[in-house]
Amino acid sequence: FFDCCIFRRDPARAKPWESLVGCLIPLLALISTTGLLFWFGWKFQPIIVAAFFLVLSVGVDDVFIILRAWDRTNADEEVAERMSQTIEDAGPSILISSITNAMAFFIGMTSQTPAVRSFSLYSAIAICICFVYQLLMFSAVLALSGHRERAGRQSCLCWRKANPKARSALVERISAVQGTLIRRYSKILPTWRTRFILAVFMCFYYYACVVGITQLRTLITIEKMALPDSYLQGFQDAYEASVKTMQHINVFILNPGDLRDPQRLKRLKQIVLDYENATFSYGPDSTFFWIRAYEEFLNFYSETDEFTYVEMPTFFKTATYFYLTTFVKYNETACLENDPKCLTSFFFMTNYEGHIKFHELIPALNDWRRIAANYSDFDVVPFSEHSPFIDQTLAIESTIWSSMGAALLCTAIACFIFIPNLACIITACLSVFSIALGILGLLSLWGIDLDPLSMAALLMAVGFSVDFTSHIAYHYYKSKQSDPSLRLEETLTCIGWPLVQVGLSTIIAILPLSLKPSYLVMVFLKTIVVVCSLGMFHGLVIMPAILTAISQISRKSSASSVIGSTVVSENSSTESPVQESSSRKIPNLIHGNINPPDLLKLSGDFKPKKVAPATTPIPEKAAIGPPALTHNIILGQMSPKL
Repeated sequence: FFDCCIFRRDPARAKPWESLVGCLIPLLALISTTGLLFWFGWKFQPIIVAAFFLVLSVGVDDVFIILRAWDRTNADEEVAERMSQTIEDAGPSILISSITNAMAFFIGMTSQTPAVRSFSLYSAIAICICFVYQLLMFSAVLALSGHRERAGRQSCLCWRKANPKARSALVERISAVQGTLIRRYSKILPTWRTRFILAVFMCFYYYACVVGITQLRTLITIEKMALPDSYLQGFQDAYEASVKTMQHINVFILNPGDLRDPQRLKRLKQIVLDYENATFSYGPDSTFFWIRAYEEFLNFYSETDEFTYVEMPTFFKTATYFYLTTFVKYNETACLENDPKCLTSFFFMTNYEGHIKFHELIPALNDWRRIAANYSDFDVVPFSEHSPFIDQTLAIESTIWSSMGAALLCTAIACFIFIPNLACIITACLSVFSIALGILGLLSLWGIDLDPLSMAALLMAVGFSVDFTSHIAYHYYKSKQSDPSLRLEETLTCIGWPLVQVGLSTIIAILPLSLKPSYLVMVFLKTIVVVCSLGMFHGLVIMPAILTAISQISRKSSASSVIGSTVVSENSSTESPVQESSSRKIPNLIHGNINPPDLLKLSGDFKPKKVAPATTPIPEKAAIGPPALTHNIILGQMSPKL
């Protein structure tokens, strides 16, 4: 795809070797990032493979923008001047996109999932290194290309002279069609009829987004980690069917206290009873609680019914109850002295049934923690082997919204630094937010759930969306045209086609992942397709419509204020007779329509001032006259009669 985009009207200005270097630079950035992170002991995660294609697409995107800026420079100028113009034009755009992409991934490092943190760190560092390589290496290669063009050598066979009159008819026709489309598009889009149609379309768009977001669910499953044809899929189904009927939960009591106190012992038994009746609980038949067995032991062997620590060592050493020692941490010396320090901590086990999916167990986990909070003096800690995954399920939704908010804030800050225009900044940020809503809603309708993998993809998508919006906002702000249509035409001429190249190349770069279908691949593939489609739509359609509307309203407001101030000044100004007379005479003098007596009379209205004699010879008649007039108006030629 890159090679198809390098042809120019003048074949000597094509850039086949430059495009090859542009594709190699992201690969060099990936190699550098891999070596750097491995040097510091960072472990490789399978999800990092997706970052390879991501960084490759991002790096190639910036090359399109740099080449477009280079092509818009004057080929007759010096290479250094062309390079300065290229960096001045493309530098802020690629810097904004690189900063926002890196910030989005650095924010992703706050995730609780190790794989997401590794992916975010790797992507952020690779994007930063790729940006540095593009400024240093690709700019140097582009400078060499400029010297080749000035020497009149061919683009592919650089040692051979090029025909200066050669032109590519196909490229000329494509360029002519492209220019015509941009001109017509720039005239149609700023009309209010077009904006009304877009407003209606956006209403349906936001409705679909809301429907998708309401259907969005948090779902973390083991099946997503394996390939569709893996034997692990069948094993996981059989495993879930077998253990679904009964799963255990361990409840740790880290501060038992003095159980000789009947009230405290009663509250301890109530804790066990509450967990036996918690959400999805199997009931008392599934509970292993050593105190019940110990009380039976005391009733049979002890002379009193009161709880005592003295018999605990004997109890745990019997063959019948020896297995219960794994539930208790005790001090035998303190037990023989009937000291409460005998029992430092213990846990009991109960079971729940009917559910095994992590998102289904959220009510049960909340109920377990509610019970633990009611008995804070016992320092109760419920634990299940599913608890870490349930916690991630609970944290994903809030993490995504907070991360997207932070990414939007970073976008606004980056745009504010390079685009000090409030309208462009607000439009760019709202477009990024609109794209983010579309990503969430459309991916939900496309079958993507909220999980650590999709969270990483969404963070990547927010960074990607800035590429489309920031370029349009920057070039529209930079345009010097006053008419909104001409301003839009200049913006699209500069960055319109590179944005299309960016979107298409990104999609093409990620397509090879589809050869090995898996949930990870499908998440990133669908996310890239959605974000590139929405990014091109917002960058080339929605943002220009909003920016031109703001420009038109601003122009009308400025025109109204100018007309109003002119009317006020005409109604309120009064002139003295001398001022009025002078103001009428000066325009006549400028146009040469004044007689000599009038000139002498006009000179009396000003204070005479002698000036140095002119260095150029002047006619004698002109040398004899009144002193020079002191004013700032450049007079026209005098009449020959003077």
